[in-house]
Amino acid sequence: MSAYLWTMLLGSLLVFALYGLYCARGTSLRRPWLTAGLSLLFAVLFGVVLSRVGYALLMQELDFEYDGIAALEYLLEFEIDRVSFFCGAVGAVLGVLLANRLARKGSVLPGMDAFAPFGALLTALFRLGEIFHGSYGAGATLEEGSPFAFFPFALQIHPDGNYVTYAWAVCVLSALFALAWAAVSFFRLRGTRAGLNLTASLFFLALPQVLCESLRKSGMYWLFVHVEQLLCAVVLLAVMLFWVLRSGRSLPFPRRWAPVGILLLGAALLVGTEFAIDGKILNITKPVCYGIMCVILVGIGAAGALAAARWNREKTPGKA
Repeated sequence: MSAYLWTMLLGSLLVFALYGLYCARGTSLRRPWLTAGLSLLFAVLFGVVLSRVGYALLMQELDFEYDGIAALEYLLEFEIDRVSFFCGAVGAVLGVLLANRLARKGSVLPGMDAFAPFGALLTALFRLGEIFHGSYGAGATLEEGSPFAFFPFALQIHPDGNYVTYAWAVCVLSALFALAWAAVSFFRLRGTRAGLNLTASLFFLALPQVLCESLRKSGMYWLFVHVEQLLCAVVLLAVMLFWVLRSGRSLPFPRRWAPVGILLLGAALLVGTEFAIDGKILNITKPVCYGIMCVILVGIGAAGALAAARWNREKTPGKA
């Protein structure tokens, strides 16, 4: 088994053990260890299946020449280059959701909120594990003699098998973003409204990944479109709409919907920035383009924080 798969396995065992320990000692949730055990089982099962099936569907790997058995055999050919990290993360979240539903009665939101920082930690470990998988977690190659040609800034890759070159360690950047959010989720969002930690984690884990997917050299593409970058944008819009639709009903229309407007405007600017990065419009260097992208993402993040805070202040239905 490869070092990357060992990282995923050991990281999963560690994170779900911490999740069970936190549920047992840091919350009032019933059956914490049953919840953690079922969460591990279902998260691994759903994550592996959806990562492979999602990739096959999104990349249209299955065509009419595959019958039922042939298609199943093809899907069982699990290779790390032919899975979707995003779809795997969706599967893991669904697995934890199902575990919380089966382990006890009542709302699943407290258990999902408790899992949010540990889900972010698991994301960080999985991203960091990409350092063991060659160019999978790498970005553009560095020029010969670059002062950044060492870990953690760069990874060694072998583009033609004859000599070693270095490329930006995008996976490390993704891991740092996820680790930073894990800290925010654990230390700053405990005790907030049920569901806030979960939805905020979905939003603020997807947000920086828009940048990281643009930096990543390998990955899933539809022509020149980064598929997982697009899926992250869908998550951002869905969570933003959830926050806005459930809060601020007494506000004037422009103020209530301003966060959504900022997100849509930012998305349009990001599309333009991607065209500029690909050299299709304007004549702007890539570092400047990525700087512009960072500013846009900060603006979207600020709009998301505003919408989340507004929803957190809303009174829970049925309570004074």
